[in-house]
Amino acid sequence: MQALLGVADTIERVLRTIADWSGWLMVVLMVVICFDIMSRKMGFQIPGMGSTRLQELEWHLHTILFSMWLGQCYILNAHPRVDTLTAHRSLRTRAWVEIAGCLAFALPYAGIVAWYGLGFVATSYMTGESSEAVIGLSHRWIIKAFFVLGLWMLVAAIVAVILRLIVFLSGGVAGRPADLNIERFVDPT
Repeated sequence: MQALLGVADTIERVLRTIADWSGWLMVVLMVVICFDIMSRKMGFQIPGMGSTRLQELEWHLHTILFSMWLGQCYILNAHPRVDTLTAHRSLRTRAWVEIAGCLAFALPYAGIVAWYGLGFVATSYMTGESSEAVIGLSHRWIIKAFFVLGLWMLVAAIVAVILRLIVFLSGGVAGRPADLNIERFVDPT
């Protein structure tokens, strides 16, 4: 059981590091947005970097930020949930429901989409896909690769959650909590 928690810890540490570092892209995104707005309002542009390219760069950066945080958000339990049926249940019952949901729905869905996403990226690369706009960004496969990478990080996060649930449901490890994020939220006010 200690080994399972070790694997879960490693996965979570990698996902947290990626999320933390990619968070700096928010600063880049803000600079790009501000520059795009100011250049359009003031009527100046850098040659070869029109408003279309800046706007495409904005949504590319949004996609990268979203994708690089997918796994970490799942670990933190920051995804939408409907706990109506389990809110009044014990932590053990909620853990069983969570593991069943992970194995029956989350892992197969994310795994299938991530797997087929690899072909999606390969096709984009091989065809030299670029923006539909004449002056848009080229190399569309790069943004698609980031999105698929985010899906694979989500798969890794689901595996880490499953490992923690297995440890918890089997009695845990002496002196070490399983650190589940499915506990009840209690409003302190």
